[in-house]
Amino acid sequence: MSTAKELHWADYAVVIFSLILSVSTGIYHALKSHFFPSTSSSKKDDYLMGGRQMPSVPVALSLLTTFLSGILMLGVPAEIYLRGTQIWMNFIIGVISSLITCHVFLPVFYKMKTTCLHEYFDKRYDSLLIRRLFSLLFCFFTVSYMSIVIYAPSVALSEVLNVNKALLIVIFGISTTLYTCIGGLKAVVWADSIQAVMMYAGVFSLLIKGITHERVGGLGKVIDLAVDTGRFAELFRFDPTIAQYNSFWINVFSGTVCWLASFGVNQLAIQRYSSLPSLKQAQTIIYYTLIPFVILCSLVSSVGLVALAYYYNCDPMETGEIHDKDHIVILFARDILQPTPGLFGLYVSCIMAATLSTLSSGMNSMSAALYEDFLKQSYDGRLSDSQATLLSKGLVICIGVVCTLLAFAAEPLGGILRVCISVMGALSGPMVAIFVMALFFPRSGKFSTLVSFLVANLAMIIICAFNYIEDPYKHLFLPTNTTAEGCAGLTNNSIVLRESPPYDAHYGDPETSYLARISTYNYAGLGFCIMMIVAIPLTFFEKADRKKRYLSFWARNEEWPSNDHEMKYIIHDSSKTPLSPLLKPKA
Repeated sequence: MSTAKELHWADYAVVIFSLILSVSTGIYHALKSHFFPSTSSSKKDDYLMGGRQMPSVPVALSLLTTFLSGILMLGVPAEIYLRGTQIWMNFIIGVISSLITCHVFLPVFYKMKTTCLHEYFDKRYDSLLIRRLFSLLFCFFTVSYMSIVIYAPSVALSEVLNVNKALLIVIFGISTTLYTCIGGLKAVVWADSIQAVMMYAGVFSLLIKGITHERVGGLGKVIDLAVDTGRFAELFRFDPTIAQYNSFWINVFSGTVCWLASFGVNQLAIQRYSSLPSLKQAQTIIYYTLIPFVILCSLVSSVGLVALAYYYNCDPMETGEIHDKDHIVILFARDILQPTPGLFGLYVSCIMAATLSTLSSGMNSMSAALYEDFLKQSYDGRLSDSQATLLSKGLVICIGVVCTLLAFAAEPLGGILRVCISVMGALSGPMVAIFVMALFFPRSGKFSTLVSFLVANLAMIIICAFNYIEDPYKHLFLPTNTTAEGCAGLTNNSIVLRESPPYDAHYGDPETSYLARISTYNYAGLGFCIMMIVAIPLTFFEKADRKKRYLSFWARNEEWPSNDHEMKYIIHDSSKTPLSPLLKPKA
């Protein structure tokens, strides 16, 4: 195994160029908006929604990269390297969630013609409280994710680039905040498009160089090792119990819910769908992204298997070369690509591109949510269009600063993939369930929705805490057959072999509690079920509001009330009711 070496100047040049390219995209769109302002939309709408005239292909590429962050590039291959290919199934399930989004959620949400998805709760429940509670959950969900997205690649890249991780955290945070703030959604979408190309180029380079490396021995050896070590066999675990690390059925159900929280009921995605001129175009780009999404996720997953073939018989975690499984991929990329000047820099740019795309999308969408959900009602009519746009830019800066600061607090949380799956999964279930109740259950009202939403989130926080405190799966790993003979001539470090525990680690440490052993991959499905189980009985104490039919799935192909889109938000006191003509369903 190679020891640390100085990188070639070409690697640093590629990394710096990719960073400049992203920031330049923001500067270009800021100058374009200033000197050639849109005549078809307001300045704020142009900043947050791209004037609702964004071209399809860049939006498709933006959606592709938004949720494929540096965590995917680092955490997923490491997971496959250590624990098998079950997580790859989760990405395939993402296709099903995208199709559900396309035909179930999007037809309803697109018709709102609003900047923020959360306005749906105003229209459906006449409840500012529910809207703001959901918005707070979305903001917590997004900030948590973005802070980990900044931290993970910073730590992984700091050693190989010989740059302090704190400096990298600041660089990622500041550069993304800069181009998102000055360029708005257009800069985000076009920068994402460039970054998508970098992601494909970096992953392809690593796979081709890796498979052809003499220590790997070709594609046949990669597949044989995956089969012989049981990593492929993990795909065929059909045990339905929830108290296990992962399984086929956990992926099918909880994976669907988790991806719906990302693609179907998430401001980051819906904001991009709504930036297109028509619903048909918005639905079409979902189909555009399906095959590229599966290909990219499959390629990234394959990196874990190629790394296994490279390090088989001499695991860098057992030789002490690295101490965190999340660093396996970057170490592998350095060993494989560093001999060719510029290629390792390309892969680093690939990770940076994935990181920046996720951060910029999150900042832009959170800015829209915070303005629309918390500030618009107070400042609507008191701010000019330019002032509202300036306020939105200020929110982007604040969000960028908060996420950057929180990234410094991410270190004690554990592995990056575990953190993301736990936090995102715990929040995803109730996020999807609240929209399912609103869309499919006409009887649901403010009471059933609010109570069940709070109960489900509280229950998931408790379960998540048990898992973090007890960590029942810390001894789960598949063999790499490390031996002193296998490491001969590759390392001077002493070898400390990992010993398998005296129990089936796939089902967790039996000394831990049952709640702790509930699969983190199952959190999304569990949270969804808890909310539905609590909410549905409560709806029998409520009465369906027939005037809200146009907000349901059943009326997704019907026109909305003609003057609903022009209706300004008004904070009603308890003695006032909405004008019924605005809310009558179409006959």
